[in-house]
Amino acid sequence: MQVSRTPAFLASARFAHSSYTMALIQLFTTLTLYTGVIGLMFASLSIHYAITLLLAILATAAYLRLFMIGHDCGHGSYLPTRRQNNILGGFLGVLTNTPFQYWAKQHLVHHRTTGNLDKRGDGDVITKTVTEYRESSLISRLCYRWYRNPWMLFLVSAPLHFVLLQRVPLGQQWHTREGWFSVIGTNIGICAYYGALIAWFGLTPFLWVYIPVVMFSSAAAVWLFYVQHQFEDAYWQRNDSWTYHDATLQGSSFYNLPKLLHWASGNIGFHHIHHLNPRVPNYHLQTCFADSIVLQQARKLSLRESLTTAWLALWDEDAQRLISFREYSQRGR
Repeated sequence: MQVSRTPAFLASARFAHSSYTMALIQLFTTLTLYTGVIGLMFASLSIHYAITLLLAILATAAYLRLFMIGHDCGHGSYLPTRRQNNILGGFLGVLTNTPFQYWAKQHLVHHRTTGNLDKRGDGDVITKTVTEYRESSLISRLCYRWYRNPWMLFLVSAPLHFVLLQRVPLGQQWHTREGWFSVIGTNIGICAYYGALIAWFGLTPFLWVYIPVVMFSSAAAVWLFYVQHQFEDAYWQRNDSWTYHDATLQGSSFYNLPKLLHWASGNIGFHHIHHLNPRVPNYHLQTCFADSIVLQQARKLSLRESLTTAWLALWDEDAQRLISFREYSQRGR
């Protein structure tokens, strides 16, 4: 992954440093917002559940922001030292149902292999090529169509991933002590955290408050990581022609969101910069982008355009673009 001499990487390197002031202010305000809104949600149950659901949108924004802070901790970029990042990441992992060390290790593999057709399946959305899909069995095709259906992917698979699948280490980490320690430690923390809330407020109020927050947050998190690699003219290459630099700048978009959504998502919309240099913390990404003409030339993805990407599911190696199942069928296979 030799990118240190490219103009784009050099432009980002100036911002690859942590700031106690910016990090702690961001953490304090986000935690305060999250805990305050959760408290209001419990209080609103005695008034009307519609108010609770409206508050859940604000809680989701804070929850997602906390998840992105934990994501930075996994890259060792949020706070100055590794130990500080690990402690904070572990704490936030309990709040966001994410075993910190386990997830961080899996996510780093995603960074090293994004856009590589020969190294798919680690920390990314499963993507088949047109040829692979055509040569699959009927059962395999049906399963893949079910998996890539956006309603299933974001409303069913996303919460299942955070609520159930991250309760055990999967893949290679099944065989590692670190993977098990991370998952079990987080599970114990979640039991203590949720158990205290249930003991204080009761099981039914807890479920009425936390189910929408976890559902909305899971869908939003998966959508953000999905959409910034799954646009029509994304980057997918076989290993012999794959390069890290091209994968970051061509295969990771600049998700051009409104300012409020950039805030809620921890600036993850500047995804091309993040993939190019994960050492740039989220609170420097926007300034880094504004400072560099080179980084401003990334593939921009508007909010409206991004909605059309939900139906893209197959990579056409000949045309070098993602296509939908409908287009595949119209070609007559």
